[in-house]
Amino acid sequence: MNAPRVTVLLTVWNGMPYLIEAVESILRQTERDFVFLILNNGSEDGTAVYLSSLADPRLRVEHLPENIGRTNVLNKGLALVETPYTAVLDADDVAEPQRLARQLAFLDEHPDVALVGSDVRYIDRAGAFIGEDRFPPGHAALRDALPLHNQFAHAACTYRTQAARAAGGYPAKFPYAQDFALWLFMLRDGHKVANIPEFLARIRVHPGQATRDLNLVLTRRADNYRLTELMLCVPDLAPVSRQAALFRGAGALWGLSRRWEALGVLWRGVMAAPLQLFANPILWRRVTLQVKRRLFPLRP
Repeated sequence: MNAPRVTVLLTVWNGMPYLIEAVESILRQTERDFVFLILNNGSEDGTAVYLSSLADPRLRVEHLPENIGRTNVLNKGLALVETPYTAVLDADDVAEPQRLARQLAFLDEHPDVALVGSDVRYIDRAGAFIGEDRFPPGHAALRDALPLHNQFAHAACTYRTQAARAAGGYPAKFPYAQDFALWLFMLRDGHKVANIPEFLARIRVHPGQATRDLNLVLTRRADNYRLTELMLCVPDLAPVSRQAALFRGAGALWGLSRRWEALGVLWRGVMAAPLQLFANPILWRRVTLQVKRRLFPLRP
């Protein structure tokens, strides 16, 4: 084999039974030269036994004695990467066979791009298709669509290791949206991003991801407001996107019962593009998306 140019980073906590399909999807990639770095984040199910049974020479497995949290374990993994590219996969998701080959070729051909994602399909716990997301391919369109929602599914992303490290890695103050925050920091630093308009990953939706815990709900809202602050630091963000970002931040503050602050941010949003308020495509797409998600959530 040639010297690997990419490390596939997978972190896992109590990942069975989905972990097996995730691991096998990487070991069966058409691109054969890679390091597969797996961090077992203090799992208490059969994860450690399964990982210990694997004998592929490309594997590097680290067993942590206790769960240190998702953001911390991602940063621990990123610190261990020794290749110029890092590809990420979550422990319940699946990479299509050509994913690494397509993304490595793209980054080789576009040295100005630091992060590349792909379109994704959603599957249920049995692996059946339940939906999909397609994202814009180019930097400007991706950047301006960020207030709509994260345009990069974490399990479909490959990035330049040094660019992610220079941006600070996965920021600790984002316990829920650490990947989205990292993308925004990379954009703030002037890096370009792209999307390959092919379905290169399958994202699993299952009951273990759902929770009504109030603390988690509030954490997500707090992350959403901090994401808004980061979006406003992205260079060349379109006025309609700034407006949509501010409206998103106002909604997060309102949900945190910070009503006066929310009204102030809402007014800033109105003034960001006052003549386009009622014809803002990003803003109204987000409203439509939120309604659709409530009425027709992806079934687990």
